[in-house]
Amino acid sequence: MIRLTKETRTYTFAPENPPAITVDPGTTLIFETLDALDDQIHSDSDPASKVDLNHCNGITGPVFIKGAKPGDTLVAEILDIQPWDWGAALIIPGFGFLQDTIPGPYTKVVRIDKDGSMRLGEKVRLPARPMIGTIGVSPTKAIPTLNSGQHGGNLDTTDIRPGSKLFLPVLVEGALFGVGDVHATMGDGEVCGTGVECGAEVTIKLDLLKDHPIERPRIETSLEIMVVASAEGLNAAIKMALVDMVNWLQTDHGLSKEEAYVIVSSAGDVRIGQVVDPAVTVRVALPKGIFSGRR
Repeated sequence: MIRLTKETRTYTFAPENPPAITVDPGTTLIFETLDALDDQIHSDSDPASKVDLNHCNGITGPVFIKGAKPGDTLVAEILDIQPWDWGAALIIPGFGFLQDTIPGPYTKVVRIDKDGSMRLGEKVRLPARPMIGTIGVSPTKAIPTLNSGQHGGNLDTTDIRPGSKLFLPVLVEGALFGVGDVHATMGDGEVCGTGVECGAEVTIKLDLLKDHPIERPRIETSLEIMVVASAEGLNAAIKMALVDMVNWLQTDHGLSKEEAYVIVSSAGDVRIGQVVDPAVTVRVALPKGIFSGRR
């Protein structure tokens, strides 16, 4: 199987980034990723204030997919995530939803046991729920990997995990796909600015839907379909995601705008991805079981 090492990482999604590799659609790759902190933290005594935010969220890649052109959709099927045996959770000064009242710095390095759990302090043990924080394709102009948008990026969405498919709009030739910023576990919101950040080996199958344009990232799990939107402000992100879901239901399921809107309100969930990055991220999810003929 093709393996990309963490040495190929970059800190932007950008059309000028040279491809680390060129592959055919349908190729499965293993991506070695550094933790989002770029291996700057190793122990509780490493202060969170020393983290260089210009060297965070490195992505392994980019991967050039043959035949991918604007107007296509890239399908990234998350097959497996194998985290390192340790990770770190931090409060970085100036970063996090409660930075005005709990400013940090704070560093906690945790070990991930063989049973997939980790001890956080003396009284709490957390189950591992590995997911990908940063994943996307190149936009038409360079965007730092700490940001999110139409191209994907730092989505920090807990549903981007093994068993899920992420659909991304192809915006430049070859798509230029990259992935990084794995979390051993993270809660919706990522409110302090980190989950348990860790390096990992991520196995992904990359494929194409030709002539299938979408506006923004979409996710499909075994039970749900979702649209993902990022914007500078929660209300704006929610509105974008709702409009995308209504449009999707019109296009793929033949519903009227009004029918789709009522269905989203009756059966859908608006969920926060993260609220601490330059653009907040939300998703709107619908259960697949509501559609006739679908399980």
